[in-house]
Amino acid sequence: AVLLGSAAAFAPAERPRAGVAPLGVATPTNAAAEAAADWSSRYGTGEDAAGGAAFFAFFRGMAEAGLGVGGDPLFYSKGDLKLKRRVDFSNYFTMADVDTAVTQDFLDAGRGTTQMRSGWKMAPVGQVRGSSFLDAKMNYDDVVTAMEAGTVVFNSAGAHIPKLSAVSLAALDAFGYPTCLNLYLTAKGKKTSAPPHTDKQDVFVIQTQGFKHWRVYPMPNPAREPLSDPLARGKNNDVCDLDTLGEPLLDVILKPGDVLYVPAGCPHTTDTLVPESELPEGVAEQDSVHMTVGIDTYIWGLSYSFLRGLTYIRQGLEDKALGGIQGLYKGTINTLPSEIYTKLCAALPANFAHSDANAAEGCAQELQKWAAAAAISTKSEDDFSAVPKEEWEFTIRRAQEHCRDLASVFRQMYQDALVEGDRRRANPGADVPMDKLSVFRIKPYMERVEQMMDGFISYATNSPQNQASPNQNIPGPAAAAAANASVQWVSAEEQKPERGEEVRVDLGGALFEARVRTVRSDGAFDVEFFDGELEGGVAAARIKVKKSKMSAEDKAAKLKALRKKGRKRKR
Repeated sequence: AVLLGSAAAFAPAERPRAGVAPLGVATPTNAAAEAAADWSSRYGTGEDAAGGAAFFAFFRGMAEAGLGVGGDPLFYSKGDLKLKRRVDFSNYFTMADVDTAVTQDFLDAGRGTTQMRSGWKMAPVGQVRGSSFLDAKMNYDDVVTAMEAGTVVFNSAGAHIPKLSAVSLAALDAFGYPTCLNLYLTAKGKKTSAPPHTDKQDVFVIQTQGFKHWRVYPMPNPAREPLSDPLARGKNNDVCDLDTLGEPLLDVILKPGDVLYVPAGCPHTTDTLVPESELPEGVAEQDSVHMTVGIDTYIWGLSYSFLRGLTYIRQGLEDKALGGIQGLYKGTINTLPSEIYTKLCAALPANFAHSDANAAEGCAQELQKWAAAAAISTKSEDDFSAVPKEEWEFTIRRAQEHCRDLASVFRQMYQDALVEGDRRRANPGADVPMDKLSVFRIKPYMERVEQMMDGFISYATNSPQNQASPNQNIPGPAAAAAANASVQWVSAEEQKPERGEEVRVDLGGALFEARVRTVRSDGAFDVEFFDGELEGGVAAARIKVKKSKMSAEDKAAKLKALRKKGRKRKR
């Protein structure tokens, strides 16, 4: 377990180059250790808050060293960490903790699956045993059974499970960004626990039980497959072949207490085939448990490329060159020269939302510089020239406000979970009230952050410049963003979505953008998420649909006419 009172931050002696592993020298800093003690006291004296202090010290040290947002993959072995006092993340969260969490709460999980020539997809864990709400509750046996078939994933576990909320909160306060912690469980001896793929988050992988083999590769040149999203490779029907990735930057077996940092866009693959020679003496092979702490920048529009697109929308520019915020990470942007692509698609630096005026001005200059470079490369200088210089800093200021607002809501959500964890420990064995089940507890918070994201886009689409622009009559990115910001969402139980329709899916209280792939005869749906992942058998109760202005009768009549037209074509 994490030893309380042993928090000490550390950072490598110099920023490592890609491919350097392991990165061994770590030095503690008294300032970060003191900050961790203050952090713990701020959130009370509860067990979870106290345990989170060591994680805060770790994350704070990374942020102070300029690591953890962008950059290169890093590996820290538990044995390599030279700390004033030992910080041990091993056994912080084990299968026993999973059992407790699943028993106490109404949790949801998915099981990773792969098929021939197909990317990573998710299948549901558990089974409905009756018609009541409690009959649908997943139990621990469901989890163990699913692990035999594939890796079990608890998305947004940091919002649901109090002990993990402390870790999520620690990362949020250290980096100044919204965070999302997922939990991964893999049975020992699995040849593939996750096929090669990329993610939209910069992530810290913290191994807490068992062993897992990781291979992390350099980000492929996006120009080779410009129509593929570099941050969602190997998902859905996109295949990320190992043969095309070259030599790995890191090839390591994570043991309990080890930490791995994987930047967004770096392909990685995992397994739990661990040679006996790699096991510590006297230690038997175990099922693997690890936490993945994601620093959410891209998802919330906190990258230079998104802010460039938002600035263009605010000025009423259609952005034909790169497709605006609707065309991020696919198409022309992937063909930009390497340096321009890397800089333009970078996330804003850690804690930028709390930076001083000089730092904010520096971010604005960086945004303007690489937007100009992209304009020259795509021969779209006229659009760039139409943006007043002060607008770039205005966008950065608005992004700072947006980030602070998001972080505030996530912080409240995680604090709420800590309070609930203390309440459960004070009342062992007592039933959890319905409104304290995490699926209901976190829902209002996730609705608020979705509204904030819509508001972030609306600030640009509703600007006087945008409203006065002739591009408002063009069905381009600005119009699409404006329409999305003003849309109302209703349950799929109220309004049934059609194949191909854009929806939002509840993944344990957090709503994620998706598209309906299949409308099933059993009333459920197969969906494809924004990052390319597929999930089958999603219940209508978990899906939000854009409220239609068409009445149910009109919609039925339209569907009838389309079917009639289809029959006519077949004749």
